[in-house]
Amino acid sequence: MQLGRSWRGVTAVTALVVALIAVGEARADTKRVSDGNDRPGPLDIRSATHGHDGDRVVHTISTFGRWGVGLIGRNTSNLLALEINTDGDRAVERVILIWSRNGRMRAPVFRRSGRRFIGIGSATASRPNGRTVRVSIHPRLLGDPRGYRWNAHSQFQAPGGCSDFCIDKAPNSRRVFHDLAAPAIALVSFPSFPAVPPDVEYDVSFRVSDPGGSGIRLWQLQHRPFGTSTWTTVASGTGGGLKSPHYVSAEDNDDQFRVVAVDRQGNTKVSPTRLVSVPVDDDALTYTGTWTTGGTSDDFRGTLRSSSEAGATASYSFNGQYVAWVAPGGSGHAGVWIDGQFAESVQLNNFTGPRQVVFVWLFASAGSHTIEIDVVTGPVPVDGIIVL
Repeated sequence: MQLGRSWRGVTAVTALVVALIAVGEARADTKRVSDGNDRPGPLDIRSATHGHDGDRVVHTISTFGRWGVGLIGRNTSNLLALEINTDGDRAVERVILIWSRNGRMRAPVFRRSGRRFIGIGSATASRPNGRTVRVSIHPRLLGDPRGYRWNAHSQFQAPGGCSDFCIDKAPNSRRVFHDLAAPAIALVSFPSFPAVPPDVEYDVSFRVSDPGGSGIRLWQLQHRPFGTSTWTTVASGTGGGLKSPHYVSAEDNDDQFRVVAVDRQGNTKVSPTRLVSVPVDDDALTYTGTWTTGGTSDDFRGTLRSSSEAGATASYSFNGQYVAWVAPGGSGHAGVWIDGQFAESVQLNNFTGPRQVVFVWLFASAGSHTIEIDVVTGPVPVDGIIVL
């Protein structure tokens, strides 16, 4: 193999490229790799790490001994490097060489092209201390992968330690997986309002997965009452797949949910929010005229009020910015009044089945309001009221 562009003449690279051929794959999920003092010398690797810093990936390589930047000058046989694979086979696809020029750290990035490595850009290298080098890399220089496998590499002259120069790797036999992709969350089912007795309890469902490949370390279903800012974890677990937690609420609650997923390498995803509103039951309204009480298991909490008396009313006062009337479809006709003003005529034959939202009203701002349902022709049923 050979290097393209201006790096062809660097003597240390030839030995590095030869050494890449025998390196295997990784499967470990870790942020820090420790290495023993197995190649005593100035660049013997003690540990190497991976992590994130904003939109960049960051690696550090630490040695057992202290050394000056001149030790890894461009024309010496000493260097540090990162070997990177992005597609899961055994071949190294990217090499980041770390050396110094004029007292400054350099980190050129090379991409494999056939049997050559071609320079494609530079990462940023710095010295946190006399034993450590830090490399910050934009993911586009790695091909924007969802994850990659890597190992640290050093080569150095050590009199009496190796026949020519020493080579050290961390880890020694396999590369470490660095997951860059945040988990994926699919919100499968969050009902508009409870649909199964006992009605104030319900299941929500969602699916979590990790496209990056390290696996889901933790998922949390978080809840807060609508209009508040503090989230509380109400269910949690590990591993991916379909999750269906059960939640116990109460009448007139407006439950807001989100899902948080964290993979095994710390990538975090927060889902959009979903709202589940629990109605107030029909027995919370104030009625005038003749109303009958009945209901089946299809009705909220198993009860329903209904009237066929023209002029009979059902009213409910509340504080909020949104109100909805829940009723089964049918053949009745009603007028709806909001705060004493006529709002809408509702024909129930436009709806089919139980627990339909047959009327919705959104106010310009939250406040104290009253909804009144007036029977025009019956039967007009009332199953509940939703308020936000």
